[in-house]
Amino acid sequence: MKRLFGAASVLALMAGITVAATAPAYAATDRSGAVLLTITNSSPCRGGRTVLEGMVAGPSGALYIIFSKGSAGDPALSRWVRDGSTWDNTSWTCAQGPVPISELGHGNDLAYHPNYLGHGPALIATQGSQSAFPSAKVGIVHLNSDGSINPDADEVTLPTGNISGFCYSATAADGAGKYAARRLNKLWTHAGSGALTSGWTLVTSSLTTHDNRSDQGIDCSANYIWNTRSINDSTPETGWNWVYQYNWSGSDVESDIGIPGNTLIDEIEDISHIGSDFFIGINRNDGLADTVNTLTE
Repeated sequence: MKRLFGAASVLALMAGITVAATAPAYAATDRSGAVLLTITNSSPCRGGRTVLEGMVAGPSGALYIIFSKGSAGDPALSRWVRDGSTWDNTSWTCAQGPVPISELGHGNDLAYHPNYLGHGPALIATQGSQSAFPSAKVGIVHLNSDGSINPDADEVTLPTGNISGFCYSATAADGAGKYAARRLNKLWTHAGSGALTSGWTLVTSSLTTHDNRSDQGIDCSANYIWNTRSINDSTPETGWNWVYQYNWSGSDVESDIGIPGNTLIDEIEDISHIGSDFFIGINRNDGLADTVNTLTE
């Protein structure tokens, strides 16, 4: 998603005007929590890339994040590890990156599979976005046994047509594992084994969404799927980012999870979890440092 900063916000700030918050079109429950990680634009793990894209938790609790130059592309992958003591902004270290990998594409979403097709751990990147970068391809990035990133990657074309979100849960389907893919209101699923070039099922074409937001990353667990949708150029200054929770049939579990847009500065990009700890990636506009925040209950 490209960086945003509305003209109205700039004029208001220059004039010293405070923009009053108004209620969103839908009742929101603010679920943004503490900042776990702050990544400045000057971080060497970005390599000059200004936009935070897909994010996922991988082996040993490592965090993998795609950075890009927005519409200019040039995606790269970084790996972050923490010392294991606490979940706070001082315990994370950039362990590797940036690793340029063209197969990441736009990198709208990122999933982790511990043993992809029996060949070991891999990250799966959604090359396309909702509309600006349409694609039915995913990039397969293999990880070494220590979790480090192998720059050699593959591409796979899904039979679903264009997608903008992708996740895998090893605990779904009674431990057999399961994939999910999403674009706009459509949700597809696939068994945890077998090639991704066939075997997909369209579960629903009517996922609950509202407020004309933009598709960002998704996450899934044994029983649920989380869908993130961000502010965009048509969002009012007081608009929110949204997180939706569905079951694997695409039915609503919770649809009023709000992440403040902070006058179009904070743009949700992805969601992931380790155990019961959920966190969200926030692409912060106007040159501010991007963050990874907790998602609260």
